[in-house]
Amino acid sequence: MWKLVPASGKGEPYRLLSGVEYVVGRKNCTILIQDDQSISRSHAVLTVSRPETNPSQSLSVPTLTVRDTSKYGTFVNGTKLNGTSVSLQSGDRINFGVFESKFRVEYEPLVVCSSCLDVAQKNALNQAIQQLGGLVVNEWTKECTHLVMVSVKVTVKTICALICARPIIKPEFFSELIRAIQSRQQLPNHESFYPPVDEPSIGMEHLDLSEHHERKKIFSGKTFVFLTAKQHKKLGPAVTLGGGEVKLVTEGRKEMPLLLSPEVCVVDVGLTNSQTSGSVSMTNWTDSILTVLESKNRRAIPEAEIGLAVIFMSTEKYCNPQKQPASKAVPESSASAVEGRAVSQSLAVDETIMPTAADSSTLCIADTEEQTCMEIENTSQVHRQRKMAFQGATAVKKNSGTSGSVNAGTSIPGGNRTSGFSQRSQPVSPSKSSEAGKPCVSASRHQSNAITNYFQVSRKRCVEMFLALLPLLVCSCCFWKILTQAMYF
Repeated sequence: MWKLVPASGKGEPYRLLSGVEYVVGRKNCTILIQDDQSISRSHAVLTVSRPETNPSQSLSVPTLTVRDTSKYGTFVNGTKLNGTSVSLQSGDRINFGVFESKFRVEYEPLVVCSSCLDVAQKNALNQAIQQLGGLVVNEWTKECTHLVMVSVKVTVKTICALICARPIIKPEFFSELIRAIQSRQQLPNHESFYPPVDEPSIGMEHLDLSEHHERKKIFSGKTFVFLTAKQHKKLGPAVTLGGGEVKLVTEGRKEMPLLLSPEVCVVDVGLTNSQTSGSVSMTNWTDSILTVLESKNRRAIPEAEIGLAVIFMSTEKYCNPQKQPASKAVPESSASAVEGRAVSQSLAVDETIMPTAADSSTLCIADTEEQTCMEIENTSQVHRQRKMAFQGATAVKKNSGTSGSVNAGTSIPGGNRTSGFSQRSQPVSPSKSSEAGKPCVSASRHQSNAITNYFQVSRKRCVEMFLALLPLLVCSCCFWKILTQAMYF
């Protein structure tokens, strides 16, 4: 956003909206300068416009132009314009007339990132930011100045905004900002436009999402080791912003001295990521690493704790590999925390949503393409359940390979291929885990259900056909009765 600031430091700066011509003069002008006899009625014109750019140059700064229309001249950095126009740079000095009407121009960066907005809200935000001479970006970077959300959800963008001590505000803030600039009134405060927190799995009590600069070094001195490239890509930037280091360990490598270092946090792959990998060797490798950690009284860190450490500004309770997690992932005083509820489960969003780490809670993660769910439980529980899941999957493969008479009823549908995992909106239950080891029983039950359903459908069709023909039968009987009576008479 471009500003025209008095060089004397007295008075409020003039904020310049894009697409508006600001006339500088001593009478009936947008920018009024009085008590200066060298100022013409219409002395100069300031205009902010966005240059024609391609997508690779989307971060270019809008152009501020000054055009001289005066009698005594307009001077830029001491050079007289003499009725011409010139583009200005941030920090340039402008002198209207020959006396003390001195100003400087400054560009205040306005780079806005949005999260969890629908299409209409994004379009409205884009229009407002363009009018303010700012930029809208899709991914969070260090240059971002604001994060816009209708309600606060724990996404990766939310974590990055908190680490960078940037305000999280509602879209209405910028509409109010434009109105205040146009009317030369006091600018709105960020605090008046904080969105409500919409995370039932995290207690609301003592939850502070305002700007705290200590979050910028929340992970200082820590190294986070990721076992999958997907998690490394998703969470690595947030850890780096927080002052930490990241490292990706590829399958098959066991750098145990590194993994057992005091300040190293091994990020648990979780149920969803292990399911996505689809590789038994990958699962065995990650399980072996988790087993070694457990034998050394250490634990893998659920990815949710990266977000919780930032939110609650603590790496003593969260992201501490030597401290076993409490029964709840939120402070004990947060009695209102709702366990087992999904984070943003019913909202189709484009963002990656960080799950909370409450035990046995099913939590949603929305990737850039599609929304998925993730099970977050204690590391030991995840370890055991993952083993049971792949044992069940292996048993199914062996059965299908040795039995040539197994029909389609024994195959595992794509959505339920790892039967040790729960459905995406339900937590893992012991009964489901035990069923994973009994594929033959479930297959025969599926066959019997299919036969029963076939006969149920057949009976239903017969009844429907009879009901459809019943009016015809009644009409036929009535017709023959009337015809018989007519013949009788």
